[in-house]
Amino acid sequence: MKVIESKKMQCSCCMEEHEVKTVYVNEHTRFKNIPIDYVATYYYCDEAQEFFVEEAMMRSNDIAIKDAYRKAIGLLTSKEIRAVRELYAISQSDLCAVLGWGGKTLTRYEGYQVQDKAHNAILKKIAKDPEWFLEMLDESKDELLVENYLKYRKKAEDLIIQTKR
Repeated sequence: MKVIESKKMQCSCCMEEHEVKTVYVNEHTRFKNIPIDYVATYYYCDEAQEFFVEEAMMRSNDIAIKDAYRKAIGLLTSKEIRAVRELYAISQSDLCAVLGWGGKTLTRYEGYQVQDKAHNAILKKIAKDPEWFLEMLDESKDELLVENYLKYRKKAEDLIIQTKR
């Protein structure tokens, strides 16, 4: 257990107001029958000597589990998926339109759902091949606002120039 911070708050364990620690804990579990290790975040009450979580921590811990699973089986993590989008400065919904995916697919992948291997392969290819992204962008330009299409196209063209240097 590693203490990150300590702050005075209402403790859900003992129902008293006192200093409560925010801690990182190395955890081990199985996800989809794969053993994984991950770092979870909890509150810790010294009075009760117990851990407890709030909703945001539960979501963060859930993503940590799924990202550890993704790494274990060779998939992009949620942060790496976000980085692919940021490479082209494209929104989640616009990238879904370019790829022909449902409008909330990337929202789920960057959050709580593990992507399948086929979608993962497409995201990896986009990250490495701006020319392929540009082809897909051109094929789907009618699905996008003109100003967004032009912005994404410029970004892809700049990346192509950078990769040829």
